[in-house]
Amino acid sequence: MYIIVGKFVQTHGIQGYLKAIPYSGLPDRFEYLRTLYTADNGEMRGWIIEDIRITDRESLIKLRGISTREEAKLLVKKEIWLPESEKIELPEGSYFIHDLIDLKVFEIDGNYLGVLKDVLSSNGSDIYVVRKDDGGEILIPAVSEFIKEIDFEEKTVQVHLIEGMADDAD
Repeated sequence: MYIIVGKFVQTHGIQGYLKAIPYSGLPDRFEYLRTLYTADNGEMRGWIIEDIRITDRESLIKLRGISTREEAKLLVKKEIWLPESEKIELPEGSYFIHDLIDLKVFEIDGNYLGVLKDVLSSNGSDIYVVRKDDGGEILIPAVSEFIKEIDFEEKTVQVHLIEGMADDAD
């Protein structure tokens, strides 16, 4: 079983380096890895890491067999997978994106809003994308003011929305 831990977002330089963003928000997430995986047509492909450079928000990764910018471009926008056994412990209040996807979202009063379908990462806080039954979306900042409880056993998220948050999404 594999889990998604990040994504290659662009090339870096001319020697085949790739800029990778860890979904955990921990820039050193990839630092001690020897191998990572990408999904190609439903099959996992392993890549040996030749070099890695850590910055404040990302990692620059050089993979064996990728030596030019053109070769690296083929991996841009691909998600990075690892065996579930290499899952890290996150700080309290932090969650893996794959654990949040498909949770049912309710307001505190029990009103059903929809299903959490995506998490957008930004420079500030993450944004939860909730898909309503009518196809509309609600964007909810992933901060304690709005996210009140996440219950993985019940597969639910309880939120507090301010006036207009759900109405503007249609």
